[in-house]
Amino acid sequence: MNYSAPSPCGLPKAVVDKFASDVAAHFGYQPGDELSSIVAKLGGRILSQNILDFGRFSSGSIRIEREGSFEILLASHTGRLRDRFTIAHELGHYFLHFIYAKRNGAQIERMEALRYGSGQVEWEANWFAAGFLMPASAFREAHASMSGSIARVADRFGVSSEAANIRAQYLGLAA
Repeated sequence: MNYSAPSPCGLPKAVVDKFASDVAAHFGYQPGDELSSIVAKLGGRILSQNILDFGRFSSGSIRIEREGSFEILLASHTGRLRDRFTIAHELGHYFLHFIYAKRNGAQIERMEALRYGSGQVEWEANWFAAGFLMPASAFREAHASMSGSIARVADRFGVSSEAANIRAQYLGLAA
């Protein structure tokens, strides 16, 4: 079967950020919650791939058959925090580069976003992941209540300290 590669949605970072937090709120996601139930509600599956299993599409990827049917492939050797960001990133591809694109006239039947891509498409998916996992208002509130401790904020949101630090910088909370 042929799969289209994702194309940039072209939305500004702030719009993607707000959209992602709205999607999270729509699904009742609270910072730190598990993501598997949201993926299941959307008709997706999360699969794990052994590092030596080269028969499937690459880990850290999403393969979309149609709206309501997709697979996210995670590497079996990565940790929980990395996996959470990867899942949210792949949901970014699903919402921005498949659903949004189709609803705006793109002729996409199936889509596959492979790991190790770069450029605008990957930036957009990262923006979505950050906005989904760390909604701006909740992040600001946690950052203030935890006296700016990136380690504590990262733990609260179930992300790496690096992801929390990047988020704090984007929101103007870090030097």
